[in-house]
Amino acid sequence: MTHPAPPDGHSPRRAWAAVGLLAVVGTLNYADRFLPAVLAEPIKQDLDLSDTEIGIINGFGFLVVYAVLGIFIARISDRGAFGLVVSACLTLWGAMTVLGGWVQSGFQLVLTRVGVAVGEAGSTPAAHAYVARNFAPHRRAAPLAVITLSIPLASAASLIGGGLLAESLGWRSAFIVMGVISILVAPLVLVVLGPRQSLPAEPAPAAVADTTRWWDLLSKPSYRAIVAGAACVSFAGYSLTTFAPAFLMRGRGMSLGEVAWQYGVASGVTGILGLLLLVGRLADRLSGRDPRWLLWLVAAMTAAMVPFSVAALLVDNSAATVWCLALAYVIGTAYMAPSIAAIQRLVRPEQRATASAIFLFFSAIIGSAGPLLTGMISDALLESLGAMALERALFVVPVVQVLAIACYLWASRRFTREIIDEPSVVAAEAESLRQ
Repeated sequence: MTHPAPPDGHSPRRAWAAVGLLAVVGTLNYADRFLPAVLAEPIKQDLDLSDTEIGIINGFGFLVVYAVLGIFIARISDRGAFGLVVSACLTLWGAMTVLGGWVQSGFQLVLTRVGVAVGEAGSTPAAHAYVARNFAPHRRAAPLAVITLSIPLASAASLIGGGLLAESLGWRSAFIVMGVISILVAPLVLVVLGPRQSLPAEPAPAAVADTTRWWDLLSKPSYRAIVAGAACVSFAGYSLTTFAPAFLMRGRGMSLGEVAWQYGVASGVTGILGLLLLVGRLADRLSGRDPRWLLWLVAAMTAAMVPFSVAALLVDNSAATVWCLALAYVIGTAYMAPSIAAIQRLVRPEQRATASAIFLFFSAIIGSAGPLLTGMISDALLESLGAMALERALFVVPVVQVLAIACYLWASRRFTREIIDEPSVVAAEAESLRQ
């Protein structure tokens, strides 16, 4: 005979240890994802690819698979299997990254990247749901910001580690080393997070079937607007991630090693400081006064960084270009934590991983168009502009960032009316988390 699992919210110490480990997992996630972009130039030359094909490999082909499967895997996470999902996903994407080091054609590389996408699809929603399960609603932006530190850390790791390793031993060795590291970390996730947690008891009526209730998320205007804004940020961010190293090498005459050190350090420093100083310190404090600050903060950060997106494409000095690109990159890291914290306040506990997966689905689908469109524009302008073609193609980035600002401001108009932090749900979680 089986008995229902007792409430098992982790202690604050264990929950923060898990957050630290999830930041490491996220770093491996994004490092494996960024690696083909960092090494785009040697891969392009070795496998004889065009910019459009690079955009498909790094954007469209990867992100569409990532987006679709993320929703289905999230349903497992919404049953509390956070550790099981993350560890299994980590093992799969590590193995597929290793295989990427042995490919002999662009098509084979696409197949391995699809395998990486399958593995990475379930990890991020499970991490978000773990935070929502083990932290109170007004305390979630800080741990989410710590997990989101994985993005600038991964950018620096893939640029510096992957770039220097590729320059010394070739791009294939960089793939193999990064994949093996991911596989070795997977067992630790099961130990720290545990295979499964129970969800807090919920007194709300179960009139609507669980299998259909998640579709109701899209009926909330504020949720749709947040998703649209995040999708615009992703469009711009994936375009920069995919082509910034190639742009610095072609347009500013930098070597792979110079890009690795200079852009790797700059993007890592600005991304980490942006998260720690802006998101980590401000989001929870301000949202405690007014939850709309979760959205206003993203809009304000994006507005502050758009000028750097433009300046990066206009200045001639390579060092200035590197730092302008790095500051523009802050938007692509700092928006995630407050956005996720906001949507978690719009849904019930058993919908959280699914809400994050839908959020990531549209971010990935729309975001995948960024590298693809940028690559197509670059190829179309190549004959007339030569090395300047990619620079002109990247002007799509600031345009889409302005659209993101409008979406977040519109979302803030309805947000407080649609929050679902009902007293019964908050009380159940507080009792489960109390030690």
